[in-house]
Amino acid sequence: MLLRMRFALLIAYDGTDFAGWWRQPGTRTVAGVFDEAFTRIGEPLAQVVGASRTDAGVHAEGQVAHVTTARTWEPDELRRALATHLPGDVACRDISVQFDAWDACHAASGKTYRYTIDHGTVADPFLARFAWRTPFRLDPQRLNEAAQGIAGERDWSGFSRRGETRHLDGDLVRHIERVAWTVEGQRLCCEVTGGGFTYRLVRSLVGAMVAVANGTCGRAQLDQALAGRDSPAGHQQAPAHGLCLMRVRYPNVIFR
Repeated sequence: MLLRMRFALLIAYDGTDFAGWWRQPGTRTVAGVFDEAFTRIGEPLAQVVGASRTDAGVHAEGQVAHVTTARTWEPDELRRALATHLPGDVACRDISVQFDAWDACHAASGKTYRYTIDHGTVADPFLARFAWRTPFRLDPQRLNEAAQGIAGERDWSGFSRRGETRHLDGDLVRHIERVAWTVEGQRLCCEVTGGGFTYRLVRSLVGAMVAVANGTCGRAQLDQALAGRDSPAGHQQAPAHGLCLMRVRYPNVIFR
């Protein structure tokens, strides 16, 4: 008799050559390459479900997903089997056994994203795939000033895109816990932590903060967007390749 098992997977990937996380016919996606790997290890019905549906070009250091297998596996045995069949730009870092109904998305209590800007006088070629190289210099102090007052629970409709259909119920209220910039060598890094995110919210917030910092938009325009009103600050969007999902938070420890 086969015993189905539910696992949590800790996943990292370079999103450059993926059309995003979720399966899309005829395109290369992270979930798709996991489907292929599971098929090759004799689990053709196993389908990973991620905590975050990252977009094309977005990276992850700490994506979490769940999957149900048709037979029993030791976690390390399953991780080694997958490693043999996964491409070089994606890795399963850890695996743990979970109860049957555990859901990587619904069980999550929060996520942290990091956005990176290459701020060096000379571009770093090793950051080209993972950081936005702006055509203008940015003042870290002005970025931090722009970040003040963004965190909180609010309706984020001021940053939504016209015609966007991912929030058909109209519920755009989310709690953003923290928005902060740090300087790490020639990198300007913005970490955004929240209990939930609307579509492309982090990239929109980064774009808005950069626009305020370089004078393209005023602080009053950012405040308008934060109040849910249409504003030029709410129409900004940083490129996908600077964004990385760093970690997904759960009430209980998922990985050792």
